[in-house]
Parts: sequence; structure tokens; C-alpha cells
Amino acid sequence: MTHLPSAAVVAATALSGSGTAVLTPARDEEREGSRIAVLHARTRDGELVVVASEAAVGALGLGRGGEHDAAARLEVVVEAALPDLTVPRAQVVVDGWVRLAAPHEAAGALGAVCAAGDLADLAGAWPDPRVLLLDAAAVRLHWPEGCSDVAVADLRAAAPDPVALREADVLGRVEAELGDRLVGLVRAMGHAHPAPGGRGAGVPGRDLGRVSEVRCVGADRTGLVLRCRTEEPWEGLGAGCRCAGHDGAPCPASTTATLRLLFPAPVADADAAVDALALMVLGASAGGAARCPYAPGAAPA
Repeated sequence: MTHLPSAAVVAATALSGSGTAVLTPARDEEREGSRIAVLHARTRDGELVVVASEAAVGALGLGRGGEHDAAARLEVVVEAALPDLTVPRAQVVVDGWVRLAAPHEAAGALGAVCAAGDLADLAGAWPDPRVLLLDAAAVRLHWPEGCSDVAVADLRAAAPDPVALREADVLGRVEAELGDRLVGLVRAMGHAHPAPGGRGAGVPGRDLGRVSEVRCVGADRTGLVLRCRTEEPWEGLGAGCRCAGHDGAPCPASTTATLRLLFPAPVADADAAVDALALMVLGASAGGAARCPYAPGAAPA
């Protein structure tokens, strides 16, 4: 059975250049205006790379040649790669120490930044960028499946998800090639159930027969994340969810829900992810049994 990517893999993927990043000196975490926009990447060996302006390096109090380090927090936010939707995908917070990369480290660090596709940003943002290395002490991941502390050793050993790294390509292809078939696929699935042990555990399955719009908002080796909308509120959604944002009261009924659809088996790359979805669509069109999606909150049993 397909299992979700681990929290370490999700964090490693985000830290490999996905999303946007800011760096905050530890002494200034509570002060407005102290957040520094940076580029971020991750080397093949798991080193965390940060590129900042010369002024930012000065604000951190770092000296040349890597002889000093400074406590800081790196925050990376990843959203769905869609121009017309804002859908949070993951947030990674890394507390640790930053230092200037030594000359023998700078080439590999810059190579990681270029591999992440930020070379144009690097050239245009700062005429004299500084390359920093971040030694992580604590890592925390926030994503639809919940919040997780990630061991530094696990993060360093984890390989980024090859499909999630090309999520923009996957979502673009799904929109262009299969977008008009997603409603039929989801309707054929019948019901979506909360994941065992998740936030909505025990809630009756949501009837997907009334879905009127489906967008693919996320992808990784294990499956896709679908944003589904109905014309009428989803009564089941409000009946079982009691989240902190509503002071323990049931959430108001909503016309949208985010569901995760697992592939029958993990795929190798972005092209294979689109092919796997196409096979699911063909199977549903032919009356085959569709896999049941679930509401994020915990891994399915």
C-alpha cells in the first residue's frame, strides 16, 4: 500500500528551494521589520544554504570567512503553484546558527542555489550576494497532515520528493490535459473519509456525488491533493470538525474540501504522476473501482 511521504521528506523538499523564505536573527524575532528575505537551497549532502544581501549579513553580525556564526530562524512557506489560487502546502521552521560559507564551501552551495532555479533571482536581487550555511538545531513542519518535529539527522538523510520538486509542472499538465475530467473522477469515488486518527475521525464520509469543481493543488510521489467544491455547503464537514480556530465549536459548513488521493504505488517522477492520474481517470470512465480519497489529518491505515 502507498504511504504518505515522511515529515522529513516534506521538509527536505521545501528546503530544497521550494516556496519563499525569510531569515530572522534570534535576538530580533519579536521585532517588526527584522525579517530578511533570502534565497534558500539544500546541497546533495543535506547542507542548508541561504543567500542574503550584504546588508543582511551585516545585520546578522557575521564576519568574513566563516569565523563567526549567529543564531537565527529560517522560515520557508510553500503554496500551491497555481496563479489564481492561494493554497498553503507546507511551512518549515528551522532554528539554528548561520555562518558565512568558507571559500571551499561556496561553490557547492551556489551550485545548490542554481539547481533550485534561482540563478536569475540571485543575479537580479543583489549585486553582491553572500552565501551562508545554516546549521540546524531544531526543525518543525506544519502541513495539512498536522505538525511534526523533524529530527535534524532525519532531515539531513532525507531525499527531496522528485515529484513535489516539479509540482508546478505537474499541476500545469493536469490542468491542461485532465482538468475537465477531474469532476467525473471524484464523483466516481463515491465518498471521502477522514483518515483514521485525524482531525475529522468518526465523521460520516462526505458524499462526492455533488462535487461541481475539482482542482489539483498538490502532488508528490504518493499521490495528489484535490480541492473540491460543491454548490451547497458540505454538512458533514462542519458536523465533525472541532478546531482551535473556532474555540471548540463545530466549523461552519463549507462548500470546499481538500482531499488526498493516493496512487496505487509510489511513482518515480513528475511524468509518471500525470500518467498515474490519467489511468485513474480512464478506469473511472470505464466503470472501474475508484480509489477512495481521504481528508488530510493523519496517514490512512
